[in-house]
Order: sequence, then C-alpha cells, then structure tokens
Amino acid sequence: MSDVGSLWKALDEQLLPLLRRYRRNLASLQVDTKADDTLLSEADLAAQTTIIETIGRHFPGSRFVAEEDEAELPSSGEPTWIIDPIDGTSEFITPVGREFCSVVCLLEAGVPTAAYVLAPELGVDRAPITIHWSGEVLVNGQTAEPIGPTKTPRRASVTRSKNTAARKFEADLADVGCAMKNRTTSQTLDMVRTCIDLSIWTQAPEHQFDLFYRPDQKVWDGAAGIGLVTAMGRTATDGHGISPLPLDEQFLNQREPTFPATIAGDPDCVQWFVQLLAESRSG
Repeated sequence: MSDVGSLWKALDEQLLPLLRRYRRNLASLQVDTKADDTLLSEADLAAQTTIIETIGRHFPGSRFVAEEDEAELPSSGEPTWIIDPIDGTSEFITPVGREFCSVVCLLEAGVPTAAYVLAPELGVDRAPITIHWSGEVLVNGQTAEPIGPTKTPRRASVTRSKNTAARKFEADLADVGCAMKNRTTSQTLDMVRTCIDLSIWTQAPEHQFDLFYRPDQKVWDGAAGIGLVTAMGRTATDGHGISPLPLDEQFLNQREPTFPATIAGDPDCVQWFVQLLAESRSG
C-alpha cells in the first residue's frame, strides 16, 4: 500500500503535462454542454481517467465518487476518493482563463483526511500551484500559511449564476464594507483562498476571501475545500451553522451528491453570516 504523499507527487507528474497539452490546443478541444448547463470537455474526461488510473495503481480496490461518471466507476471498496478532474471548465477552455484546477479528496469514515489541488496556471506568470494535504498542508512543497482572523468579512466569494438577481444578504455584506466576488469560476480555489494565503504565489491578495458561500454545492466542488478549511483551523458549515461531516453512505450514493449550502472561512465570519441568513429567512 502506498502513502498518500507519493500519490500526490505521481498526480503532479501525470496531470500537469496532460492539462498543459490540452491548453495549448484549445482551438481543437471538443466541448459539450451537459444537462445542467455546465461544460464538459475532452480534457475533463482525460484528466479523470488519468486520476483514477493513478489512484488505482497506488490504492487498488478503491471506490470513486467522480463528476464525470458516464464510465462505470467502482462504487464500493476502500478507501473512497472524490474527484473533480477540472473544477472551472469554463475558465479552462478560455485562453485567458487561470481559475481552474484538478481536485482529489480522500474520505475516511465520511471525513476528508487528505486532499490534492493542482492549479496549473494560477501563479505569477501562469506558474503552477500545487496543494498537497496529507497530515501537513503544503503549497508548492512549503508549509501553508493561514489567513488572518477578522470579525466580519472583508472579501467574500458568494458566486451566483449569470444574469441572476442579487440576494438580500449581498446588501448586508456591502454595508459592512465587504467586497464580493459574484462570478463563478472554481469553487475549490475560492474555498482554498478562505483558509490558505496564496498571495505569495499569486501576487493577488484581492483574490483571498474571509467567507465562502454556495447553495446547492456538488460534493466534488466542496469536499476537498471543506477538508482543507478544517485542516487549516477554519470553519465549514451548512446554511444553519451545522457541520456537513461526516458524509454518510446515503448521501454519497446519490447520482449527484449535493450539499444544500456550504459556508466556509473565518469562524467569526461564518457565524456572523449564518445569523444573517437566518434573519433573511425569517424576514
């Protein structure tokens, strides 16, 4: 049996050249629209196959919960891996896009215990950023730096679908001086930037967040982020302030396991925002 750290290194070696190859050939990339209006490219399928095959070599007998599961994937076995081959496909297929990543999360007894994030072009001069969590959280091989605490959010990722109206809480966030990101890119990267300071790598401190909120979040968009948030000493809850963990079998066996809502970030900000949502529901 391999250790998880060696798996993460193997994924770096396999995925980075694969994703770069597809990015160099975007003009000929096959892209389809799925039933839920999200995009599926041939790069998503190739990345998922590579991830599953690489995990299978290191951890035979594994079970997979993956976004692109048209292929029959093992639905039983141990351990369980949650996979999003490309989180942010719309960014991936856009030449100027940078906000995309490949994501793997290890579940043990329904709780994330390790995670892998590869953002091939997020760094300065489009350099790759890798996040390896297995015990310690590492960014490009160095110990991850946490985000500092704050009582109310200075910046929040509260993305919503294009052409949808602002929600009541957005005015409340604006009232406390919170800058908001509304455009959806990679949910995983936004969650990562609520708990890990990537600004040394990105030179973009304005892309760090104190708060993340997303209703109806698919498990492959949230599991790794929830794990990293908790590993870095921050908080992840549902819309009522309750931890979504552990993830039970009934949830994981759904066709598209979906959290009703995910809130993540600074503990004080999460508590403040949960109360804000409660007030908007009661009002």
